[in-house]
Amino acid sequence: MKKTTEINISIQFTRKASASIIAKSLDPDNKDFPEGLIMKQKVNGNKLELYFESSSALESLLNTVDEVLSMIDMTNKTLDKVK
Repeated sequence: MKKTTEINISIQFTRKASASIIAKSLDPDNKDFPEGLIMKQKVNGNKLELYFESSSALESLLNTVDEVLSMIDMTNKTLDKVK
């Protein structure tokens, strides 16, 4: 039986628009994941909710989560500068 690891992350932004823009910026990277790795996202008010599931190596999942969080941080910093 394969072990599955799940990670849920909820990030609250000051504005709903920020959460929506950041979610859309992740869409291109939310395609063609390796087999056994799933990422889902949704905007709930001013929160961006992320769900990751992996049946592959834990290190691969953690690397993916780290990459996604880095992209969110970079996009959020860019949004702050253009306000």
